[in-house]
Amino acid sequence: MSIRKMVNPGIEMVENNILVYVELPKTETEGGLVLDESTARAVQKDLCGHIVAVGPNVNNFTEGEKILLPPHGSTPVSWKGEVYHVFRETSLFAKIKADEQ
Repeated sequence: MSIRKMVNPGIEMVENNILVYVELPKTETEGGLVLDESTARAVQKDLCGHIVAVGPNVNNFTEGEKILLPPHGSTPVSWKGEVYHVFRETSLFAKIKADEQ
């Protein structure tokens, strides 16, 4: 699913939970080498995601923002063929400015 077309899939978050669509790592290098997913994740430097939905007690993040993600601390969930990650607001630490996207 394209990040630009990512919309809330009909999920309403509760408390301070945030639903994030994580960008998958590139599986092909600039030189044309094809990597398996685990290798691609290992060499990926910037783990980013897009906020799809936020709970009512979230104060610092809003839907549509691109964020820098910690390497651990999420709960993966699957809904309608897509995989999302649920984070608590306190486990997220950085937004990516619009001019850096």
